[in-house]
Amino acid sequence: MPPSHPVNGAQSVERACALLRRIAAGHAEGVPLRRLVDDTGLDRTTAWRLVSSLAAQGLVHKDEATGLYHLGLEAAALGAACMDRSPLVRACLPAMKALARLSGDNVFLVVRSGDHSHCLHLEEGEHRVRSFALNVGGTRLLGQGVGSIALLARLGDDALVAHYRRHEAEYQADDVGLARLRRWAVQTRDCGHSYGSSGGVAGIGLGFRVGSCADAALSVIAPRSRLPRSRGAELALAMRREMGAWRLL
Repeated sequence: MPPSHPVNGAQSVERACALLRRIAAGHAEGVPLRRLVDDTGLDRTTAWRLVSSLAAQGLVHKDEATGLYHLGLEAAALGAACMDRSPLVRACLPAMKALARLSGDNVFLVVRSGDHSHCLHLEEGEHRVRSFALNVGGTRLLGQGVGSIALLARLGDDALVAHYRRHEAEYQADDVGLARLRRWAVQTRDCGHSYGSSGGVAGIGLGFRVGSCADAALSVIAPRSRLPRSRGAELALAMRREMGAWRLL
């Protein structure tokens, strides 16, 4: 039940959270104060006072050379503190269990971390593959794996090109050019899910938004003989149904 009377300081907390979310969304490139003012609707004095308080608590860091705001060390510490009992894993677990049971295959949860994807959890189905468990906790470049491709496809074209340029040597080592990376992203957007097969393994991935500023994806991975492209489309529908039922989409 909502409180019968406003909580003292609640408005300041709400405003500070709005600023924090906006800074989180632009963390990599940094956010100027004028953008915070425009995007939150706060007046400049209020925005400056609140963001200065967030900086004093370590939740925000101001780059003195550029004047841009980024998330601070304390924000990173708070995120790291919940990794042993991740709220994202907890939220996704019912859908993952249902998909593992329905498909009989292995369901992965990955989250975007900058230019990479980080595997948070594996829910094994009846047809478990022992080596798949080694992927949990691992980090891969965006575009390496179907869940990671689903995350890559959520980037705009300019951001995708910039991402490729930053990691061109790594992609070239895997014989992946910019044209191929773009093609994967376009196919994923057109289909609504990613599909890939390599080395006897196939999978589909479905990306989704987490909160106000993060991206994650679920993927179903199986031996290629169990997951041809035709079954992939059918399985994608099941994924959307389960993820929708648990309010992930």
